[in-house]
Amino acid sequence: MKTLVPLLVFAGMQAASGVLLRWAGVSTTTLSIAVMLSGLFTVLVLWKIGMVQFSRQMLQHPNRMGWKASVVAAFSCIVAVDLLSELLRLPDIMAEQFMDMAHNWWGIVAIAVVGPIVEELVFREAILGHMLRSGIDKWTAIVVSALLFGIIHGNPIQIPFAIAVGTVFGLIYYRMRNVVLTSIIHVTNNSIAVLEMNLLGDGTREIHYYDYLGMGTEVGLIVVSALICIIAIRRIDI
Repeated sequence: MKTLVPLLVFAGMQAASGVLLRWAGVSTTTLSIAVMLSGLFTVLVLWKIGMVQFSRQMLQHPNRMGWKASVVAAFSCIVAVDLLSELLRLPDIMAEQFMDMAHNWWGIVAIAVVGPIVEELVFREAILGHMLRSGIDKWTAIVVSALLFGIIHGNPIQIPFAIAVGTVFGLIYYRMRNVVLTSIIHVTNNSIAVLEMNLLGDGTREIHYYDYLGMGTEVGLIVVSALICIIAIRRIDI
């Protein structure tokens, strides 16, 4: 049951800050600050109860081959699942909120920096790390943490994406035991998404890769990206 504590704390804090403030009709700035503060408070609570442990080991530079393989595995997975999500045409119920935040400085910090770091500390360090330290089988721990990571997003288009990426991040964390590495990759991915929303604006929703590449080419890219991800994952511990 202790495994669910980080999830309950995280979800409770986010819901209390996000939903209530949204109903109150506050500004995007206030919403963004509240979301960040709730995330930081979540980490503080988890640190106090010993589920997030800050140590010098977290700042150790991973071996060069492991670092490169981790980056390749993560971003090839992101490409594959992003293309697959487009083909599935899942609804994006939070597109407007993300777009508003992406055009607000506080919102950018929340989406691109604070949010990813908090999520890595909650789902990789606290949930996955706790299960691994408790002796739970690695695949059970990785899959459970990835499923929770996907479900907590609550947005249809993000759920399969988060589960797949959460699984790869979980494997990276398991093999490298470095939440700083997964945090850097997560921050980079979200920063690219924010940059895209700022450059393309509402046009972001209208861009479909299959319109330019063709369905067959897009499916091929998904398969190739997935294979690259699998090969890179196998090289992380070299």
